[in-house]
Amino acid sequence: MKKRILIVDDVNFNVEFESKLIRNMMIELKMSVHIDEAHNIEDALRMIEKNDVYDAMIIDMNLPDGSGVEIAKKARDKAKTTRLAALTIYPNEYEKERAYFDLFMKKPIMVESFKQNFIRLLQIG
Repeated sequence: MKKRILIVDDVNFNVEFESKLIRNMMIELKMSVHIDEAHNIEDALRMIEKNDVYDAMIIDMNLPDGSGVEIAKKARDKAKTTRLAALTIYPNEYEKERAYFDLFMKKPIMVESFKQNFIRLLQIG
């Protein structure tokens, strides 16, 4: 079964890095993956609206056009089964929004920590 993932981050390097890590992990796990990318809230909301339900989303909390919480709310409205991870350098700032997310991942991205969190996010470990 192919997993559908949405990565939302305004920094292109982060999106590419996360995509590469996920693709490599999925190869190791013998699973297929489709990754969509968005660089702002508007694009992310459009992708959620037009695409099939995502298995998981990794959402940068601090985007130029607002907070990742807006994306999480839209994703939850569409499908309660989508697993959501918030990605932030300041997890304590978003404590009150924790209910919208299944997991908080801390920046800067550390490879082993990211892998462990991603496996937890997809509930495959």
